[in-house]
This record gives sequence, C-alpha cells and structure tokens, in this order.
Amino acid sequence: MSPAGTAGDGAPDGEPDGDLPELPELHPKGQLRALLDAPDRDRCPGARPVVSVHEEDDPDFIAEVNARCVAAPRLERRGVFHGNWAELHDQDSFFPRDPLPALAERWEEARPIVLHDVLDDELLDEVSTDRWSRELRSDGGLGRFLEARAAELAPEYRVTGARQPAMPDERDLESSAISWRAPKDRPTRGPGAIDDLWAKTQRLSTHPDDASLRMRLAFGDEVENDASRDMARHRAVSELANRLIPEVAALNTDRELSGLLAEWIRGRPLLTQAIAYWNAPGGGARFHHDAFDEPARGRQRGVLYAQLTGATAWIALSTDDLARRALEFVELLEDGEFPWLMDGAEGGAAQLEAWGQVLRDPERARAELSAPGGGALGPLIDRGPEFTSLLADAGHGYVVAAGDVILLPNHGLDLTCMHSVFCASDEEAFSLSLAIREQERPGQPGGGAGRRGGGRRRRGGGRRGGRRRGGGARPGSSRRR
Repeated sequence: MSPAGTAGDGAPDGEPDGDLPELPELHPKGQLRALLDAPDRDRCPGARPVVSVHEEDDPDFIAEVNARCVAAPRLERRGVFHGNWAELHDQDSFFPRDPLPALAERWEEARPIVLHDVLDDELLDEVSTDRWSRELRSDGGLGRFLEARAAELAPEYRVTGARQPAMPDERDLESSAISWRAPKDRPTRGPGAIDDLWAKTQRLSTHPDDASLRMRLAFGDEVENDASRDMARHRAVSELANRLIPEVAALNTDRELSGLLAEWIRGRPLLTQAIAYWNAPGGGARFHHDAFDEPARGRQRGVLYAQLTGATAWIALSTDDLARRALEFVELLEDGEFPWLMDGAEGGAAQLEAWGQVLRDPERARAELSAPGGGALGPLIDRGPEFTSLLADAGHGYVVAAGDVILLPNHGLDLTCMHSVFCASDEEAFSLSLAIREQERPGQPGGGAGRRGGGRRRRGGGRRGGRRRGGGARPGSSRRR
C-alpha cells in the first residue's frame, strides 16, 4: 500500500539487496523537491529524509513519494493520531563530502544524530532479551528474570529482595534491590560495597491501549540520584547492565560508537543507567528530554538509543529548534490556518495569545519546554498530526529501525535534545537507552578506527523488523499546505 492510502507502486519495505535501484529524478519544481531543498530544513548526514503524507495531497507529490518510499509508518500513540509519514530512500539522504565535522557540529548544537545500519549483524542475530517482555509483565516476572541470571551476577552482585520505591508510581510493576561487593583479589578505586542498586519494571503509561514496557537499572533514590555524579555507582550499574542484558555488553564493546562519543565528549564515555524498552503498537513517549539541573562538570552528556527489533518513529530536535518551530506553528494558527484546532478549544484566542507570548521570549520558551510535560507549551507540542507533520516536513522526523542508533546530545536544561517517540512497527519494538557520561579519569579518545558517520557495517542490505506501511484518512498538515 502506498503511504497516503492511494493506488500506486510503493517501494518494498527495507533496502533492496544488491545494487541500488535507479530512482526517477524529482521534478525540479515539484512539492517533494521543494520540501527536501527548503533552506531551513534540518539535515542530518546519512539520515533518510521523512515527509508527512495525506490522502488529499497533490497526486504528483504522492506519485513521487511512492516511487521513493521505503517505510510508511502511521503514527498513533495512546489513542491519538499523529499523521502518516513516508521515509524516503537512502539516495535522498544528505551526504556532505566529510560528514564528521557536520556530525560534531550537530552534537554541539544538541541536534540528534542518526546512524543507520550501524549495529553488527552478529548483535542483531543474537538478540534474546526482547523475548522476556511477556514474562516481565507477569507477577514476579522481574524476580524470575534476575534469578535466571544469578550465575552471571555472581559473585559481585546479589539480589537482596523486593524494593519499595521512595516515590511509588502507578505505572510501576515490580522492583528489586541489588547489592555489589568489590572482588577480594582486585583493588577498587571507590567503595568496597554498594547496597542501593536496583532494577525496576514499569509500564510507559496507564493508557489501556498502550502495552509498552520498560526495565530500568539504576541506583539510589529515583529523584535525588537520577542526576548523581557518583562515578563508582555509575560504573557498578553499568557493569550490572552488561551482565543482565547481553545486548548492552555488545554496545559497550563497539569501538566505532565509543570512538565517536569519545571525540564528541572529549573524554572516555561510560554508558550507564540502562533502560530496556518494549514499545508496543500504539505506545511511545510524549515530548521530553533527558537533561538534569546539574553542574556542567560531570553531567550527563546525552543518550544513546539502539533499536534492536522492530522500528520506532521519532521527532527529535534541539530545545531552540523546537521553540522556533512551535512559534512558526502558532503564527500559522494566528493567520487562520487549521481553524478546527481553535474552534471550541479551551481558552481559545487567549490560549493562543499566551503561547505566542511565551514563545516570543526565548528564555521563557526554554524554561517551559524543559519543564515536565513541556510546561505550558505541552498541549501545543503534543496535540496531534498538524504540528507533528510540520516537524517532519521541516526535517525533524526519523524512522529508527533494527540496526540503527540515534544519539541525543545534552548540554544542560537550556540546550538539550527534545524528542517524541512512536512505535512504528506492527509488532513490539525492542530497544536500549543508555545515558552517556564521561569517565572519572578521561584518557585519550580511543577506538573508532573504522568507518564513521553512519557507514555501513552490516553484511546484508535488507533491514530487520516489521516496518509498518499503510495509509491514513485523518486530517493532517504540513508546511506545504
């Protein structure tokens, strides 16, 4: 089926084996060419471009999209429709002569970096943790998960029993306390014992149609210690993830990824505070960021998100870019675009004026966007297909499939990477999220001697994971209408 639900020959899911197909030239004055060449479009080197699609789009536009489409996710999260997308072929990607400086600049600007097909086949072929989601949802499932891995944990780690979080959440399923003891035959740089490690399973939301699950590994109090710079505990929880989740251990030994991160954070990276995600169809995450109010020295530097099965769709952009796009959207509303959004809306014209006042003050806009749920701007940025489509057409949409990594840089609350996530496959999509911090004793940036900047390392050309293709019959929007 074509992305807009019309008749046409869409490209097959994934990449073809063998030589790249000969794609027809885009019409130089067509809508697709205009979108891809827009001077203010965000372009991540190597990332396949995404555009929004709608059944009422111009037939010539639909035909050009169908000829180049490799995936067409329908975005729906917790019962709210957010539009239809088309991910275009690799040949439509942005390829600068030297991608590394462009990627380094994106890191400094807190813009996302997408590395397609960067994970090795060996890792993808051996994914096993994804099979535990059903068990982890059942009573006692986390305890059985940990018990099955007791041999991998011993002798340093030991599960000490059930744990009651200091601030219980209605989404919580189960939590276990874990202790660590330093090996007797090996000196340690920190304490000889740590007793406040933990693992927790949790639903991503309470929506009845969202079966998404996550398993989180961390230490200390879930609020006070989220931004902790206690590197001894970070090392302990990092190694705990290596032992419990084999896919994390594989990511930690990936020299190419480590080399890139070492260059960008100017030190030795430590991947810590692992979260395993099972994003179910209809699930995902609303706009948020992963920054904390913490000093610059020793702070979290970003997040590495690796897709291991299925696919997720992302809106990802810097805080400043989101504020700029939100103001662009408000100005469209002020000009009378999308009148159905304001008809009968709570607050009406007064609400629109209030959003405009916040967004025209950069400091206030950053403060609201960094607040939980987007603060006063939350109802605007998470409202539905009109704004989501505008962001996709502006270059801020990505489809992250099995084998892909997306990096979300963080330079503090005022300059971080905001992101919104949707399940983009017909089946549950398994992924890992790892906080990036700098080792306590940074050395010379190492590794990364191979190809970088999204260079292909996988043997085959095909892509794993169910990539949802389909159309839509709901109102959408884009910058071209």
